[in-house]
Amino acid sequence: MASIDLGAPLPSPDRTVRARPFAVRHGRVLFVWAILLALILAYISVVPQFRPREQRTIVNAGLTLASASLGQTLVVLTGGIDLSVGPMVSLTNSITSALTDKEAPKSSMVRAAAAALAVGALGGLVNGILVAYGRLQPIIVTLATGSIWTGIALYIRPSPGGYIPPDFSNLLSGTAFQEPARLPLGLTWSVPIPRAAFVVLGLVIFWVLFRRTPLATRIYAVGSSEGAAYLSGVNVQRTLLAAYTLAGLAAGFAGLVNSAQTSTGNALSGTIFTLNSIAAVVLGGAALAGGAGSFLGTLAGAYVISIIPSILQFYGVSSFYKDLVQGSILLVAVALGAIGLLRVRNRMDRL
Repeated sequence: MASIDLGAPLPSPDRTVRARPFAVRHGRVLFVWAILLALILAYISVVPQFRPREQRTIVNAGLTLASASLGQTLVVLTGGIDLSVGPMVSLTNSITSALTDKEAPKSSMVRAAAAALAVGALGGLVNGILVAYGRLQPIIVTLATGSIWTGIALYIRPSPGGYIPPDFSNLLSGTAFQEPARLPLGLTWSVPIPRAAFVVLGLVIFWVLFRRTPLATRIYAVGSSEGAAYLSGVNVQRTLLAAYTLAGLAAGFAGLVNSAQTSTGNALSGTIFTLNSIAAVVLGGAALAGGAGSFLGTLAGAYVISIIPSILQFYGVSSFYKDLVQGSILLVAVALGAIGLLRVRNRMDRL
């Protein structure tokens, strides 16, 4: 029997674990932002004049997808997936266009916006109840509810149309500071800025603040290991319910953004955002298994997906090949970004 040397020196308490470099810890997020920067430079190189109109076009291009992808990020972090994001965008867009009135554009727009956000949150709440308390698979639940949302949207708006106040469209998709504006301390600002940029900034600020809340910590914990989170005292059901409700609220807001950008209602306008929001989350570095990811990466992923078609058009790529080229670029980007993850997994397999 082997003896134990009780006199052996203990490990030094001063020994500390070195933190990984910033670039390593946030490699996937930095990678997708590098892709976005390269695409923007490619866009600028083919546009004759990169004026405020072109800048507004770029920022507006990915705003709806970025808003919808915020909710998708929260669901994916829990280890689930939400296939009802696109239909909810369509539903809230249809509701918005149906409740606005040309005779009272401001008051009716406020009511329509409140209704859209409420319906979005309610739809997310329904998904959360079925997933958390009904213990049903998220992909099945959201596929079913997505079909229901689409049916309701078609009932409200059988054909494209409706009315969206121009002031609301300008509020979310117009240009600010078209004329010099006076700032505090006697300063003036004369550089036009897309209003959508302020919305993007608001989404980023929301995420930064939300990331510091206990709810965000619980969402990451549930996605990493639901069993371990439960044993640690996390209320898994309430956490899932909150995540899906916030996802529905984000989809409702995306419907409002879509209404402002299209200035009309369409019961099928949000269909494209379901799969694209999932692609943006994955491209942004989140793991579909849950527990890893950040909206900062998703935001860049959403704009990468949204900008690619415009760049292909400027480079003269035929519309018959756009989907092929776009899909190939996304596949290569996701594969390159996952190289680090594959290396770590291979090391774990060898242990």
